[in-house]
Amino acid sequence: MENDTTNSRTDRIAQLTQRFKKHSTGRQTRAKKTRGRDSFYLDTELTERIDNTYKDVSHELYPKSFSKSLFLETMLEYGLSNIDEIKSQLAEASENEDNT
Repeated sequence: MENDTTNSRTDRIAQLTQRFKKHSTGRQTRAKKTRGRDSFYLDTELTERIDNTYKDVSHELYPKSFSKSLFLETMLEYGLSNIDEIKSQLAEASENEDNT
């Protein structure tokens, strides 16, 4: 009889534990984070330009919607895919900076 009570309690605890293995929305927890949080110090005018461009693109693509994170990630991915052009712009900016 006591063995049945122990098994019953163990089963109940196991079922309760299963509730905490999922997020409240029902999706499984991720084993590895796919996003990280980093801080970058950017020029104020550039951040304003990014904000305005995000709003404009979001408006143009309505009713489709996307997060600002996705917008920035897409822009960065594009830049990384076109790294040669970025290098030439950096070299030019560096020359201009040295001359001032």
